[in-house]
Parts: sequence; structure tokens; C-alpha cells
Amino acid sequence: MLKGKRVLVTREKAQAKALSQTLERYGAIPIELPLIRIERAKQLDDALVNEWHTYDWIVFTSQNGVKYFFELIGEIKPPTWPKVAAVGEKTAKALQKRNIVVDLVPNEFVAESLAESLTPLLSTHARILLVKGNLARDTLREQLNNIADVTDWIVYETTINEEAKPQVVTLLQQRLIDVITFTSSSTVRSFERAIAKENVDLSFVTIACIGPITKQTALDLGIPVHVCPHTYTIDAMVQELYQYFQTRGE
Repeated sequence: MLKGKRVLVTREKAQAKALSQTLERYGAIPIELPLIRIERAKQLDDALVNEWHTYDWIVFTSQNGVKYFFELIGEIKPPTWPKVAAVGEKTAKALQKRNIVVDLVPNEFVAESLAESLTPLLSTHARILLVKGNLARDTLREQLNNIADVTDWIVYETTINEEAKPQVVTLLQQRLIDVITFTSSSTVRSFERAIAKENVDLSFVTIACIGPITKQTALDLGIPVHVCPHTYTIDAMVQELYQYFQTRGE
């Protein structure tokens, strides 16, 4: 049961709406407080703007990567596209909306699964372009480097929203929220930074993470995690939250 539960939505402002709307369908009360900001990278490899289509594969690790990639390439339309891989179904859908054929989406929406699925499809000396953010893990590049020529293209930057710190602390100290949702490791790190050295009790709050990487980041920082779905999507996370409270009779 989520009806009446006050749920903190920590993801970036432009992406918060989708999660808030899902929560509202379950009767929850979303409280949007973006803990991170996302913007186009300030320093870019201009050569890649003209050369991206010469790679054998382009790998997109997030919806933000798709958004800023297309902002950068503008109206460039090559005669043929490289093969395209997306880490998750939301990223794949963002590409498909732009009429881009997605050749590979792994069964699990994490870098390790994508690397495992992509490896058998690579030709000798394949050239791969990883479209990513500045805080993305190096897992893909590390796992593919032995069998391919991998280039990182950082197209967006994630920074901490410092203005949110006092609001987070106040909400927790006054016990004005029931649930905290984390949709990325960067939101977890920003949260931990906001509450560091503050008199904050998390024992009354239920914490949900969208997937295992985000969950592990939280645990590593000493933040308990109560809910983490098997399918790493917003819908699955909210459904899991609903079941969590239903099981507890709350």
C-alpha cells in the first residue's frame, strides 16, 4: 500500500515527472527534490562530432546519453549507422523514438550484462564508441578493452545540487517523508553528502533503489536499502514498494 505515503523523488528535475506520475497512480504523494543536476559536457571532443558514425558500434549507457548525443550531432545523418547497443529498455526506447534501430539490449540492464552480450558479436579489432556521462562506471570499457578499440565520449555532466541540502535535512529531521527513492548512484552520493555531519535519523524511512549498482552504492555509504526490484525500471521499483508495504500491512 502506497496511498498517502510521502515519497522523496531525488532524481534530476527533468526526469522526476515520470517517477512522480507513477507514484501518484498508486496513491503516493511525491515530493520532488532533485539532488543532482545534469547538463551538456563543457569540454567535448569536437572530432567525435564528425567521426562518430565511423565506429562499428555505438553504446548508449543512459537516456541522458541519448539526449545529449543528438544535441551534439544536430542534423548530421550518415548514409549508414553503426550498430547500436543500449544498456536498458528505457534507453533503447529513447533511441527508437528517434527511429534508430537498436541491435542489442541485454537481459539485465547493467554494464556487466551488456559487455557479456556484446562480446560474441564483435569482429576482430572492432571500434566501439561509449556515449556516457562523467560519472559513469568504467566497467564497460574495462571489460571490452581486451577485445576491441574502445573510445569514451562524455556528452553530459552530473553535478551535486548543493541547494537541496538544507531541504533534505529539514524533511528528515521533521519526519515529513516516508520513502526515499534513488535512481542512480549519483543521487545516493549526493544524499549522503547532504546528510553528512547532520543530526539525521533514517530508521523511520523506507529506502528504495532502482537496481543493484545503486543499491551497492547506498550500502557502501552506510545507507540501508529495503526495496530493489529484479527489473531495473521505475515502474518495477514502485510496484516493489507497493508490495513491500502491502506485505507489512502498512
